[in-house]
Amino acid sequence: RIVFMSSIIAYFTLGNGIYSMTKAAIEKFCDALRLEMKKFGVQVCIIQPGNYARSTKIQPPVSAEEIWNELSEEEKAVYNREYVQERADFFNNILSKGSTNGSEVVDAMVDALMSPAPKARYMVAKLKEKALVFVCALFPTVVMDSVLSYALSKVKLA
Repeated sequence: RIVFMSSIIAYFTLGNGIYSMTKAAIEKFCDALRLEMKKFGVQVCIIQPGNYARSTKIQPPVSAEEIWNELSEEEKAVYNREYVQERADFFNNILSKGSTNGSEVVDAMVDALMSPAPKARYMVAKLKEKALVFVCALFPTVVMDSVLSYALSKVKLA
């Protein structure tokens, strides 16, 4: 049995493109591996957590000042301080709403490893997050692009 850690972020992105791409790649790799390994009796499972930032502390909040100080002069010419402040506030707000009950993810991992009949996917997320994944899968890309870009439209470039 092989168990991989992905994320619901595999289904959509909100300005975290590289992270989303890596999670989407894991999902597709697991889909291919699961099909290829089935004939050998190897089960492949994917854990898809929602926002558990508060329980894992995997991404601590970062101040706009810290981000600004890390930018090159070229980057500072493209983005202004207001943009960096708004993006920091946006992501820190998301992080602050993360679940504090990390045991839900651990329970899914244990089930994936120990169950005689594990699921291919364990989506461990709040109902709101699961609904967003469902909507992303159901609605046409143009609709989701509009919705997600609206969410990001509050953040302005220089």
